[in-house]
Amino acid sequence: DHVSARLMASTESSMDFLRREGLAERAVFVGDPMYDAFVYYQTRCSRELIKTAEDLNGQRIPLPECYYYLTCHRQENTNTDKKIQQILAAAEQLDAPVIYPVHPRSAEHVRRIADKNSFKNVLLIRPVSYLTSIALVKHAKKIITDSGGLQREAFFAQKQCVTVFNHVIWPETMCGNRNQLAKPETADILQKLSAVQKTDPDYMPFGDGHAAEKIVSELEKELP
Repeated sequence: DHVSARLMASTESSMDFLRREGLAERAVFVGDPMYDAFVYYQTRCSRELIKTAEDLNGQRIPLPECYYYLTCHRQENTNTDKKIQQILAAAEQLDAPVIYPVHPRSAEHVRRIADKNSFKNVLLIRPVSYLTSIALVKHAKKIITDSGGLQREAFFAQKQCVTVFNHVIWPETMCGNRNQLAKPETADILQKLSAVQKTDPDYMPFGDGHAAEKIVSELEKELP
């Protein structure tokens, strides 16, 4: 009976949406499987994974121990010179190098702007694997991104994140300056990065890292 089937929510905000739809009695909060994956794989992400990387020419280069992590791939942020230049200009002013795995679609565009402005603080590298990205998140000072997934991983790792986007994707992360929206403008990005992050270890809106088991348990209840 699909009408009476249980509904499983991965976040507290999802539960709120279901309550508003009058579906609270059928809903259960199980947590986010993406958080499960992060908890599992972060223990397998040593610094060895991020000692070196391939630059845009395919050459192996050393990566700094102290760095910021930048990802920027959305069309909204890479479709004009002005926007990507403003984002890279913010990175150029930070107090440590910025590691930026560049999406293949915008690689030549980004390289041209970096060269034109003689940006030296931004390390342009080829795309990285999931494990390498988790390692980069885990060991970064702070994070600048326009990725829906990476802003969650920054939250999981308790790394302050500035999301260059025009609306909130994960409201759970928007607390204590842990994740802030910024315009694709240098001053706004730097201002948001300078804010002090406040974390609460008891605040776990994505669950306890055991979402997969809870999902299986709920599915088993539906089996005849």
